[in-house]
Amino acid sequence: LTGDQIPIGVKIVTLADSFDAMTTDRPYRRRRSLVEVIDDIRRNTGTQFSGDVVAAFCRAMLAEFDGKTTERRFLRLLGKDYIQPDTAAPMLTALADDLEREMLGAAAAAN
Repeated sequence: LTGDQIPIGVKIVTLADSFDAMTTDRPYRRRRSLVEVIDDIRRNTGTQFSGDVVAAFCRAMLAEFDGKTTERRFLRLLGKDYIQPDTAAPMLTALADDLEREMLGAAAAAN
């Protein structure tokens, strides 16, 4: 399956599973830094990860960093010492903005 043939739930689980694998210590390797994880997600968006799902994921993480949500899911999942919002937030913003521009451009080209 490719593109729109892949159910949205599968696209979400793919990103969530990969994010978990990269941010969790494993017996065979240590977890990667959040900056490395964001960079990996950027490199693999459009092939391994869906752009719209990645953009939504970035916006959700940014909402937590900005205090727009009180749930603190990422903080609880990753630990407060792992997340460095001052470094990660600009990367997440740039990635989400780039993807949203691409999606708007693709939509305009389709019309």
